[in-house]
Amino acid sequence: MYQEDDRITPYDGAVEIPKEIQTIRDPIIFNLTKRELFFVTVGILLAALSVWVLFKIVGVRNSGFLMVPVMVAFPFGLFAFIRPMGLNLEDWLTIWMSNNLKSAPVRKLFARNEYERVLEIVGVWEEKQAQGKHRKGMSRKKKQKKRGRRHKRSGYQVRR
Repeated sequence: MYQEDDRITPYDGAVEIPKEIQTIRDPIIFNLTKRELFFVTVGILLAALSVWVLFKIVGVRNSGFLMVPVMVAFPFGLFAFIRPMGLNLEDWLTIWMSNNLKSAPVRKLFARNEYERVLEIVGVWEEKQAQGKHRKGMSRKKKQKKRGRRHKRSGYQVRR
């Protein structure tokens, strides 16, 4: 009925997106996407707020302090335009942190050899059996002492 090439493969949850679709951008204004526009707007607003705080509230008159608003806006510019390995910067940082910071630096293998485990169980079982034989032997002597009395003069055991 089916040829080998026509067989249906089970769905594994992964869908491959063609390269042409991955590079499509949907610009809104000034050739910026929604995400880029958001980060640029937040960066500009925070830079303007830091300029206002420096000059009006703090009273700084030196123009060298204009580096502060640039440093405030710089991370937002990175998040807007930098795309390492084709991912948004926040997605890439999340993956990087989960792989490098959250996971253990040395992963230990906790697999046990089943053959060694069986040998361990058999060894414990044999040890219990050996202790059981020793106990049984002691209990026989005690039972013999309880069952029979020794004759006072000859020392021979008399059974009832």
